[in-house]
Amino acid sequence: MPDRTALVLGCGAMGAATARLVVEDTRFKNVVVADRDLQRAEALAETLGSPVTALQLDCRQEDRVTRSLGGMSVVLNTTGPFSRDTLSLMRTVVEAGVPYADINDDVETLQSVFDSEYLDSLAKHRGVGVLPGLGANPGQTNVLAGHMASRMDIVEEVRFFMVNNATYHNEAVWRHRLALFSKPALLFDRGRWTETPGMAEYQDVAFPAPWGNIRCYNVGLETVTIPASFGGLLHASLWRGFSDPDTTGTLKALIDAGFASEEPLEVDGVSLTPAAMTAMVMAAAQPPAQTEVEDGGPGRLPRQVRVSGVKDGREAELTMTYSFPPGDIALATASCLVVGAGLLVDRALPGPGVFPPEAMDPAPFMWDMESRGVHFKLENSASTRT
Repeated sequence: MPDRTALVLGCGAMGAATARLVVEDTRFKNVVVADRDLQRAEALAETLGSPVTALQLDCRQEDRVTRSLGGMSVVLNTTGPFSRDTLSLMRTVVEAGVPYADINDDVETLQSVFDSEYLDSLAKHRGVGVLPGLGANPGQTNVLAGHMASRMDIVEEVRFFMVNNATYHNEAVWRHRLALFSKPALLFDRGRWTETPGMAEYQDVAFPAPWGNIRCYNVGLETVTIPASFGGLLHASLWRGFSDPDTTGTLKALIDAGFASEEPLEVDGVSLTPAAMTAMVMAAAQPPAQTEVEDGGPGRLPRQVRVSGVKDGREAELTMTYSFPPGDIALATASCLVVGAGLLVDRALPGPGVFPPEAMDPAPFMWDMESRGVHFKLENSASTRT
């Protein structure tokens, strides 16, 4: 077994979940967890025990990053929020000849990464693979879309539907959601990128029992590589809703009233933004009563990928509905990143270069998801495109 070492950047919830899974992966003998806050890195390393070591590292300091890459087999970046500075970090890692993967879900950053011919050429020259956007979405969603598209003769439309936890008690998460739902929604329509106002369009999506219909709004398409991956694609869109319909209505009302604004206000001599106030209120809201569901417990949230087009000479639509076990969304996201790490160190990609998640073999990802308790349901029906 090779003496492989993984460098995990960031020791927050995602970094901790990623490091835990890497420790359990027999392909890696050593793990280094790095963070700007050395105490946080040391606390995580102590929790996980041997063979984990801690490192103080600021990803914005290129010389420090370069020195930290000696002996590393792969870099897994869980830091955020991501920005275009991520390109500099990726270039530094790739120049050192080290494979790289992250859980980036920022649309503009991902677009710049996949548009960079320099980064792709550099990765090919250095003989390493790069897997950006390898979290839950984009990441697992793209992998499943690629799996379903392989069963079609022609792919014309891909739609993603995601249901969020309405009772997440984290202000940063709600701040992100406010920005996501309020800003113009990016979608791919009839072969070109377009924008619609935030929360201007919705669908009442039929999920299998016990969920029923859930209202989902069109939001920004984080899966920016989908149109390039499927030639002839006409439509691609992403829709999000909440497990509690009252939360969806409340969020829309607040956004329509301007409470997602990041313009600072003076309140009793204190400067704060409407978005910050709204995030605090939403994070502090009491959760509705949990009810037991048929598949073995409360809290599972459904996701769905629909691929429409032509199969066997006729119009068809494949629908994949899946759900994660409740409680540990960070682990669900980290699992995709760690599967990607295994593909990188095993050189199981089509070759060196920058690859979108849908270009990967779906088998190891789906096997990993099922082993962690993910439920899948695939339906083959006549197209219901609107």
